[in-house]
Amino acid sequence: MSGTSAESRDRRGDSDPMSAAAQRQGREGRGTAMDRRSFLGVLPGTAIAVGGLAETRAWPSDSRSNPYVTSGLVREELRHGRGSRAPSAIGLQLYTVRSVMTSDPDGTLAAIAAIGYEEVELAGLYGMSAREMKARLDTVGLAATSSHHSVEEVRGSWEATLEAAVALGQRLVVVPALPAAERAGEALRRVADDFNRAGEAARAAGLRFGYHNHDWEMRPGADGVRPIDLLLDRTDPELVDWQMDIFWVVHGGADPMAELDARARRVTSVHVKDRTAAGEMADVGAGVIDFRPVLARAGELGLLHQYVEHDQPGDPIESVRASYRALAAMVPAGREDHAA
Repeated sequence: MSGTSAESRDRRGDSDPMSAAAQRQGREGRGTAMDRRSFLGVLPGTAIAVGGLAETRAWPSDSRSNPYVTSGLVREELRHGRGSRAPSAIGLQLYTVRSVMTSDPDGTLAAIAAIGYEEVELAGLYGMSAREMKARLDTVGLAATSSHHSVEEVRGSWEATLEAAVALGQRLVVVPALPAAERAGEALRRVADDFNRAGEAARAAGLRFGYHNHDWEMRPGADGVRPIDLLLDRTDPELVDWQMDIFWVVHGGADPMAELDARARRVTSVHVKDRTAAGEMADVGAGVIDFRPVLARAGELGLLHQYVEHDQPGDPIESVRASYRALAAMVPAGREDHAA
């Protein structure tokens, strides 16, 4: 990996009152969204946010030679007539619009709904209670179907977290990252065991539990085993799903199609995040990843939700508008496009 840690680049706003870690650290009511990684510890090389948005930069990786990027699944001429079995509802990870959510949550949610998004994935509640957030979402016709939570919550306030997710009407709860000290060996095995317990509790609450990848999980460790394989092999497929971030899979040198084939029905949601040939994040459709076959195959293998995401957008609303327009062309026909 380069000097900037991969997971520190995929950051989340989180002033979520559901987060026990946030409460202990007194982050509620500060007026800005908390970095979703900050409760996991500050890592060397963390990108510095300026004016609420992290600096845009390239994302160097050895995955530039990845055949997924350089050959068959690179977005070329769109292959018309190739049907997608992905879910038709397009969702948005609200971290993408964290800067404007902080200053104007009602206006931001209304703009997201007007573009055509139907679902959102939460990365914090911006000082609201679960019921307050649900009321605001209901007002504009959005549904919160998933949310991100720290491993600290899994080990601490998990019951309260699940109660809030149920109040929001969610289907999924997801751990988005792990601390650096828990990414290999026995520590990672203990995480997997914690995930099984978290998944069992989530299932009892009527929810599905999952883990969201970055690039480091896709690369073999010192023992020759990829962390993603250790996690998925040690966890019960009935209790623990994989939320596949397609950008990070590619960035880590792996092939999303091969991963989907190998892990049939473990991938129940995806982050649709594009990547330039140089390794930068891009709006959906502005990069080189062809999401059509990925989404089609994922739907065939059990995909339930798809969330647009961009970690460092220049203009958040214009970014999610452009990504919606591109992704809407890839999902089943019949959708009314509001993005113009």
